[in-house]
Amino acid sequence: GREEERKMSGEEETKKETLTHNTFVLPGDVITTIEPNSNVVIGQGVAQRDERVVATKGGRLQVQYRSNRKVVKYWVDSCQRRYIPNLEDLVIGVISDKHSEDYKVDLGCADMAILPTLGFEGASRKNKPNLSVGSLVYCRVVVTNKDMAPELVCYKQNQKAEGLGPLNNGFLFNTSLSLARSLLLKKNPVLPHLGALFAYEVAVGVNGRVWVNSASPRHTILIVNAILNSE
Repeated sequence: GREEERKMSGEEETKKETLTHNTFVLPGDVITTIEPNSNVVIGQGVAQRDERVVATKGGRLQVQYRSNRKVVKYWVDSCQRRYIPNLEDLVIGVISDKHSEDYKVDLGCADMAILPTLGFEGASRKNKPNLSVGSLVYCRVVVTNKDMAPELVCYKQNQKAEGLGPLNNGFLFNTSLSLARSLLLKKNPVLPHLGALFAYEVAVGVNGRVWVNSASPRHTILIVNAILNSE
């Protein structure tokens, strides 16, 4: 009977254990339990230990939902000042060095990242972009490993660029990591509102960098200030 009771209370516990969006968490807090083969993305400040999802940093828990209220991603928004790369992050990098096989890219984190010269949509040995030192690139993080440099590519999972790649002209500025992350959320109204007022292009890197390109310097300044003031 005891065993049965213990099992029941264990099951109830796991049901109860799901924390909600914006809950304040501390390292070690259990956020939820997930099926071993679930598609939930584990972002920064969160780790998966067996079926448990656990906070590894203190801060506010962020939960991204699909329209059917299914959770897509968990991460912790801490007051972290320095960017730490996570898989599938979209980042803006600055080319700091070039070799025949790859570029070294500065993401503003502890290590230089590597972007293979073939890491672009449709790139081949004969046909690949020729970027110079100082060029800006909008990339996706595909390898993170404490023993290796982060690796980047300039295409989405479907091998299409879809906005990733070299960022030409325009204006780059820095934001807090939390503002950059919030700008990428579908429910954030800032960028769509600005789009109703100005024709402009924007790329947001979760490493706290935003790139804006518009028809005139005056518009660009207005857009940059609106984004910074939205925090």
